[in-house]
Amino acid sequence: MLNRIPKTAFPMLALALLLGLYTLYWMSVADRLRLEIDTWQARQAEDGIEVTWDDMRVTGWPLRLRLELDNLRYAALSADTPWSWQTPEFHAHALPYRLDHLIAAARSPMQLTYGRGSNEQRWEVAAESAEASYVMRDGHPLRLAIDLQTVEATRLDRPAVLGAERLQVHARKVEDLDGAVDIALRGANMALGKDIAPGLVDLMGPTIEHVGVQSRVTALAGDRVFQDLALLAVDGATLQVSQGTITWGETGATASGAMDIAANGTANGRFDTTLRGHDVIIDGLIRQKLIASNMEGTLKTAMSVLSLASGADPGQLRLPLIIKNDEVFLGPVRLTGTAGDTP
Repeated sequence: MLNRIPKTAFPMLALALLLGLYTLYWMSVADRLRLEIDTWQARQAEDGIEVTWDDMRVTGWPLRLRLELDNLRYAALSADTPWSWQTPEFHAHALPYRLDHLIAAARSPMQLTYGRGSNEQRWEVAAESAEASYVMRDGHPLRLAIDLQTVEATRLDRPAVLGAERLQVHARKVEDLDGAVDIALRGANMALGKDIAPGLVDLMGPTIEHVGVQSRVTALAGDRVFQDLALLAVDGATLQVSQGTITWGETGATASGAMDIAANGTANGRFDTTLRGHDVIIDGLIRQKLIASNMEGTLKTAMSVLSLASGADPGQLRLPLIIKNDEVFLGPVRLTGTAGDTP
């Protein structure tokens, strides 16, 4: 009887058996992924973050696991400043043997709300692509990266438009320092509508060519540090900026320093800043008739003297940005609160 079976049938039977076993394995891993998502949803709820969706599917057999969520909503409603984000379709994929690393994407238009009551802002966000990478370890977030390309945000409750060629956020938990997260922000060709900040747009131009920040947030949150940042719960934390840069029209600035936020929310800190293009700012203020034209020479001479005294390169000005009990000073000049005090 066995002699009548073609020799090629045995490899085919073995392949079919392996395929069947792999299918059973894939289906069990898909069930595990669903369970992991449900467990993560419950853990978020314990932390005051509401995650909901209309329907969940797992597809992608045989080489991938693709998680699809319809009308996903992520809402930090218990935050001091509540916010929520919603997308009509969210999908994430992972390798069947590595569920701790998800590559995700969201479809536009996305809805973003921020604040509460009369201060609530409602935005609709459209992006050519909105992708994220999420790495977990032992059920806790380890790394998060978000990348938005060709993005435009339109405010729904009043006229306002923001846009950017690209926005990136990278957050990584510092493994050898409990409660610390390294955060990098990048923005390219960020466009501001006149409804956002008409004075600044007239003064500096409508496009911020570059924004970059390398920072570290250190708190007492331990493994909860990502959740606390999502809830904007930064009381009792230290923000360190190792490098911050901005290029806006013909001006630019750099900054580095640290700020402590006490348990009661009071902030104190210092950032050493360097400003380039202060003559351009003076010209713009004169053009807007915020400064009399006969003051141009005096102000530019004063800025040159300050630049020389601060040890900055020609055309640049070094001044400390000091935060003292929530009040902000640029050098000796108070930018907030009651005039007359000094840092």
